[in-house]
Amino acid sequence: MAFALAGAFAGLAGALYAFSKGSIAPDTLTIPRSVDALVMVLVGGLNSLAGPLLGAAAFTVLQDSLARATEYWRSAVGAAILLIVLFFPMGIGGALQWLLARVRR
Repeated sequence: MAFALAGAFAGLAGALYAFSKGSIAPDTLTIPRSVDALVMVLVGGLNSLAGPLLGAAAFTVLQDSLARATEYWRSAVGAAILLIVLFFPMGIGGALQWLLARVRR
């Protein structure tokens, strides 16, 4: 059931993407795109469902803002991801959980 539901959501996402762009090509889903999804999960954290969502939001905002700001945005995004992973080993979601637990004490 979970596999069928995931397939249905993936199909819906693909259909919406093709509709929004007007066409679809094989180079749309290259290896760097699949690595982006893994980076989003890594940045957000694996401990909760909200972690990858936070990681996707942070990665997208970071990528969009740095792409507008500098020509070397890929290097800047890589450095930012490296710093996030080094300073927050449990991801952004794990850091927020730790911070909330610390505040509640």
